[in-house]
Amino acid sequence: MGAPSAEHAPAAATTAGRVVLVPSDESSPHRHHLSGVIARAFREFAAAPLLVMLGFAVLAAISIAGDQAHLSGLDALRRALSHVIGKHASTTTLQAIATGLITVTSITFSVLLLAVQQTASSLSPVVFDQFVRRRTNQVFLGFFVGLALYAYVVMAVVQDNTPPTIGAFLATVLTVVSMLLLLALVYTSIDQMRPTNVVRHIHDSVLDARRREGRTVHRTRRSAQSDAPVRLTLRSSTTGYVTGIDVEVLADAVAEGRGGEVRLAVTIGQYVSYGDDLATVAADDDVVDKKMEQAVLTAIVISRQRNLDHDATTGIDELANIAWTSGSSSKHNPEVSREAMYALRDLAARFLDNDPAGEAGERDVILPVVYRDNDLDRVFEAMFSLVVVAHESHQHMESARVLDSYRRLVERATGHRRDQLMDDLDQLWPLIDELPSSPMLTDAVRDLPRRRS
Repeated sequence: MGAPSAEHAPAAATTAGRVVLVPSDESSPHRHHLSGVIARAFREFAAAPLLVMLGFAVLAAISIAGDQAHLSGLDALRRALSHVIGKHASTTTLQAIATGLITVTSITFSVLLLAVQQTASSLSPVVFDQFVRRRTNQVFLGFFVGLALYAYVVMAVVQDNTPPTIGAFLATVLTVVSMLLLLALVYTSIDQMRPTNVVRHIHDSVLDARRREGRTVHRTRRSAQSDAPVRLTLRSSTTGYVTGIDVEVLADAVAEGRGGEVRLAVTIGQYVSYGDDLATVAADDDVVDKKMEQAVLTAIVISRQRNLDHDATTGIDELANIAWTSGSSSKHNPEVSREAMYALRDLAARFLDNDPAGEAGERDVILPVVYRDNDLDRVFEAMFSLVVVAHESHQHMESARVLDSYRRLVERATGHRRDQLMDDLDQLWPLIDELPSSPMLTDAVRDLPRRRS
């Protein structure tokens, strides 16, 4: 079922040489400690709201200074604004705005989170990540909380002889703006929950992650090229997902070890547990020491959560999950399944056109690091599973669309990738024969390529 070819298989010499369990300490990126959680929270969510709130804090300081300063220009401004915001009503206005915004914000975001939860239960848990990571949602939240903070701060420093006229006027204007933003937030949140937009966002995220991973793929080897014996096998002492690999660090460590190469046993997005192989090191002599252990510790980042920004397989798995659950007999939602299937087909076509296996002569400097690129294999596995679920749910139209996608991919593929797809079709024929008959499915089966005898 879409098994990687021998060219892409990892090196098998994992039992030769010295075996070392890569240590983990408090400064290691392998540890899931508090500083990592805080850094992740700022990177994914908290940075934008806090910046907006900081802007409101600065605005509060400016308005307070404007209300309490006794300058001719500011006195004239306060007298003019007092025709809009009365001296005795300014404090009451700030109180109403502060309490009202807190109430509206809490109710609105509670309802929106319920809508997100409902969509996530129907499609994929990644919907939560999409909602939280969108900058517009973060700015909206920061604006509502920041405006409430502004009203409380201005109200807290009110003096009897200097009513907060400027502060109350600015708060009133910004409240009108916040009501317009509230409408925009509700609409954009509903728009984000549409299945087509969820699938499209995951698809685009996969392409972005693939571009980032491509910098690693195109500078590394697909198979072992060194004849040196394996001197060292490095294994994990922690558990989680590989979210980053710095091949430059590994290459520098190999250079200090007098040649050879590092053969990575993991890929970005792969799950590793205690004792799993991370890498093997081949070298001409036995000068493989703590430097290589430290290089692997530094270069391979393991986290308890997957990272869609840098891991294309996370998005691929999410699309496969959406297509499977929507197309299965438990949901019977072929429309959503079709959207996810089309996204997978598009990814497969793009990956085929940029397959590193056929670009060896166009790469940059090749580092002495073997990296097993399996993104395209994961897409093929997802496509294979869609035929299985179509067979399970007896959806002949979905089956025909998946088979048509196979036909189009076979036409684009060459070499071992075409053979890989043909092998998948060979395994799928028993399921195809058992699918419900229909003209659409009959045409799709007829157009499928066959192996030449």
